[in-house]
Amino acid sequence: MKFKLIKSMAHNWTHSFMSGMNYINGDFVFEDLYQLARDRKGQKVIVTWIPERPEELFGLTPRVRESLKYYRKSLPEHLSRHKIEPSAIAEMRTEVYVADNHRMYVRSYVLDSRGKEHVQFVWA
Repeated sequence: MKFKLIKSMAHNWTHSFMSGMNYINGDFVFEDLYQLARDRKGQKVIVTWIPERPEELFGLTPRVRESLKYYRKSLPEHLSRHKIEPSAIAEMRTEVYVADNHRMYVRSYVLDSRGKEHVQFVWA
């Protein structure tokens, strides 16, 4: 396994999750996440993929929680397609927030098993 593949894998995962293809119950999931980020006024909306953190679910909308169920089921396959071993990832998350410049940002974050951070803006 090549650790350099982690960054692109995480970018693709977050891009898919925040895309217009993620449509549940009559609306886009990213719209709910953007609204949550606006409501939190600078605080990040965090969706942690690895390890799962059930306490985060309480701050998310039902639409986002429904989408998470499907995405979490497909994460092992996504890692496999990118030739990433699950044991190589200590933490993986998607962050959505409004910055001081009033722009919406979406960022993928991975901490690998060596302690190296892989951070990339997906939407900025």
